Amino acid sequence: MKIYVLIFFTLLLNVFGYSQGYFEETPAIKAAYNEIVNLKLETAQISLEKIKVEEPNNLMVLHLENYIDFFTVFINEEKNEFKRLEKNKGKRIKQIKNHGDKTSPYYLFVQAEIELQWALVRAKFNQRFKAASESYNAYVLLTENQQKFPNFIANKKSLSAIHVLVESIPGFVRSLLDIKGSIALGTKEITEVIEYSENNEFLYRDEAIAIYTYILFYQNNRKKDAWEYVSQSELDPSKSLLACFLISTMATKVGENDHAIEVLKNRPRGKDYAEFRYLDFMLGKAKLNRLDVDADQHFNDFLNNFKGQHYIKEAYQKLAWYNLVVKDISHVDYQRNMNFVLKKGEELIDGDKQALKEAKRQIVPDPILLKARLLYDGGYLKRAERLLLDNAQVFLQENEKRLEYNYRLGRISQDLGQSDNAIKCYRQVIEQGERNDLYFACNAALQIGLIFEKSENFEKAKSYFKKCLTMSPSDYKNSLHQKAKSGLNRLK
Repeated sequence: MKIYVLIFFTLLLNVFGYSQGYFEETPAIKAAYNEIVNLKLETAQISLEKIKVEEPNNLMVLHLENYIDFFTVFINEEKNEFKRLEKNKGKRIKQIKNHGDKTSPYYLFVQAEIELQWALVRAKFNQRFKAASESYNAYVLLTENQQKFPNFIANKKSLSAIHVLVESIPGFVRSLLDIKGSIALGTKEITEVIEYSENNEFLYRDEAIAIYTYILFYQNNRKKDAWEYVSQSELDPSKSLLACFLISTMATKVGENDHAIEVLKNRPRGKDYAEFRYLDFMLGKAKLNRLDVDADQHFNDFLNNFKGQHYIKEAYQKLAWYNLVVKDISHVDYQRNMNFVLKKGEELIDGDKQALKEAKRQIVPDPILLKARLLYDGGYLKRAERLLLDNAQVFLQENEKRLEYNYRLGRISQDLGQSDNAIKCYRQVIEQGERNDLYFACNAALQIGLIFEKSENFEKAKSYFKKCLTMSPSDYKNSLHQKAKSGLNRLK
């Protein structure tokens, strides 16, 4: 009789979730994770429901369910969906704390991942205080876990991302909270993770590739190295929407615009994949950079289907630009789309803020300068240079247009490897525009700093990074200042 009572209570504990949980990367967990990072979210959820039946105490399920919530909210940006799914965070962490195996390296790691993912989501909804709090929670959990399990390599995957960003936090905050980190430390950690993943089976390899690429590109300013690495990695953009996003993003930033267009055009589609509407916006921008006549179709696809809050204003701005530089039609059509910029979307990110400011200024951009800017953004440097040189006399006679003209020519010269000419143009921009609210002079100082850093003239590089920080343009200030601070941190 006693054995039946024991069996009964064991079953009861399993039903009500009070049994000891464990963390194991079983084949089913690995398969579900791969479905998630390929953004096959509905398929992954079905897989997880099956795992719950077959592995009822495997708490890795909570980890993967949080991934699904994270990607769902991050991609869709729907407020009601965010509020509904947000409630799952506390429940999952409570379940891990109550039933998780505290001797497992995953016990603190999974809690930290959940905190970090929700911090990233909150940033989308401008919940900065909560995002900062959750990021700090993740840092504390990961740091403690690293001390307990120094050989647990997954820990360094997430710590690396936090450590490279620590230097952007004001010094008194770092001291108050006892936060440590640096670009060098974060780079070392993610390099160790990549090397480990090349010789061992590692669940989070795709994530590590993405983090390594971003750290190389943004924090270390090794843009070509970042592009070469990610473009030659095993990430397959024809099968993974996240790989498509990462590779096309990097491609557009290193002048491989044609490659970005092909990747975005051939991205995986169908009922198995999440609707990643931002990729329509990206394809529209890439085609606009090439001055393609069908660029507008992709902006319209984005605007007609995306239910989130970011990039709406910028999409209407890009449609306005399309009318100026591709269709070459009247200013009335430009203004019609700029009126939508005033009425639609939010102003939470740099692109939307800049679009709104342009709409409020009610100054129509010069079509030639705008066309040169777009061609430059697409990496079509010789086309952009020829356009500016052919129209030099037009712009050198007008003060404000001369400012932008020199800035655009400086950017093109820099990317063509004509450093002396680039510095000459940039210095003219700083001299003329240092005291106005346009971003040209601020970025000119940043770019001179980067040129001197590349040529190992570190003192001059520092002086121009510092000069960048003295200016407060109305557009892109946070982004430019962050890059200048990263430059100064690299030179330490």
